Amino acid sequence: MRHTFVFAVLALAVLALSVGAGFLWGDKRALDTLSIVQVTPNQMAEAMSADNFYGLWRERTLVAHGTVAGITQQGSETLIELTTDSVSKVYCDMSSTTTLAAGDSVRVVAEGERANRMPSGVLLTGCVVL
Repeated sequence: MRHTFVFAVLALAVLALSVGAGFLWGDKRALDTLSIVQVTPNQMAEAMSADNFYGLWRERTLVAHGTVAGITQQGSETLIELTTDSVSKVYCDMSSTTTLAAGDSVRVVAEGERANRMPSGVLLTGCVVL
């Protein structure tokens, strides 16, 4: 009976060490892959169309410079469309109103992981205009 208790304690210790090591490895990997990348609206639209958006930028902070093609405001929500050369569109969904107008030059920041595929292109949620 004593051997069973010792074995159970050893098994729990090994399990705790394995979980701890896994946590530390995951934390280090997450911090090592943090980066900011500058992209264009065209690159984002093309990457989403080619089904490569998340492979390139899922773990990245995206900074994009572009021109406002249009703005839709619904209450305190603002949807900014950025101009692209393709039929695919890039939208920046902000949780605030804006004084921007079509034709204005903007720089937006968004997390690649929070982007959503839309039938017409890419929706960047939680976008911030700098």
